[in-house]
Amino acid sequence: MSIPAPTATTILGVDPGLAALGYGVIAAGGPRFTLIVHGVLRTQRHTNVGVGRDLTLRIGELARAFQAVLDEHRPDSAAIEEFRFYGKSIISSLQVANVVGMLREALRARGIPAAEYSARDIKRAITGNANASKAQVQKLVKILLGMADLPRPEHAADALAAAITHVQRSRFARAIERSS
Repeated sequence: MSIPAPTATTILGVDPGLAALGYGVIAAGGPRFTLIVHGVLRTQRHTNVGVGRDLTLRIGELARAFQAVLDEHRPDSAAIEEFRFYGKSIISSLQVANVVGMLREALRARGIPAAEYSARDIKRAITGNANASKAQVQKLVKILLGMADLPRPEHAADALAAAITHVQRSRFARAIERSS
């Protein structure tokens, strides 16, 4: 009697940002991860309009591009790097918070379950060290996905790390659930 191979699930990782939104799609089946695609969605400032209108236009651009990623790759679940305000520019923080809201709504509208993980949790899951550098995370993402080169740009590498973290956390949660 043969045991059926586990079905691969598709996970979308997202590193939110207004100027550069990183994304990465991986497949997870069995103990391995497979890279599907990674990249960055970019927007440019609209200098001829007010700040509020600029934000609206740029989030609209990101929303359309993000919808295209969802249409093309149809992820089973998503992982978003959690947004936290650490005393940076209040305007930048509000802009990123708006992007995160757009992401949550786009995923909710499609019925795609999404989880959010802090940067420290992602670093810990990937490297074992919550204080790891971006370079360390990139190197281990490269190894885990069997990539020839480091994933670039950093926003895309962070998104792939979020997706891998989500798979690891989900597997751990299922293992605990089965043991109860």
